[in-house]
Amino acid sequence: MNKNTAAKCIQQAWNKYILIKNQYISSEFQTKEWRTEQTWYDNGKRNECELHQLEIINDITNQEINKTYIRIHLTKNELIEETKPLNLDDGFEYTENFDGIQMINDTILYYNLKFVCGRGGAQTRSLREVYHFIKAQINILNTVNNIYFINILDGDGSYKHRHKFLYLLNEYDKKNNIFIGDIQEFNIYWRSLNRNLQIE
Repeated sequence: MNKNTAAKCIQQAWNKYILIKNQYISSEFQTKEWRTEQTWYDNGKRNECELHQLEIINDITNQEINKTYIRIHLTKNELIEETKPLNLDDGFEYTENFDGIQMINDTILYYNLKFVCGRGGAQTRSLREVYHFIKAQINILNTVNNIYFINILDGDGSYKHRHKFLYLLNEYDKKNNIFIGDIQEFNIYWRSLNRNLQIE
């Protein structure tokens, strides 16, 4: 190995270390102040939090993740691709769409991404919507096989209410096919899921 190749390998390893050190951290420490200090954050003017989470997921899984308009119809208990549900009479029967989808072998992974920092009424309302969205996911798992729902809830606001989501998981079966946690926990979860799905 020549000096240039060795230097490149060292730089790549260092970049990976910095990414893990600064990004794969517990949601407990992802405060508003922490988020503001991140180079990827642009004062909430665009969906940079979601884009940042997608970037990390790509890094962790090394699998392509695509945008999707698939959402859950609450009454039908079905996964339906719908771009503009509010134009429909039953528009309020649809959940929000998933933020990403991966197709690995015969398995489909649906991603729901949230980054809730701080405390207040808006944060609580957002997380309550997430709670009911996950309940809808659980209902889907009672009728469909070979899918996983990945709910990555970052931010210290999410961490504050994590016990409510753990309560939800403990109340239902099929918990092996649903993940609720932050990006640090997902990094660990992926290792076992990787083995189960036999990803090359």
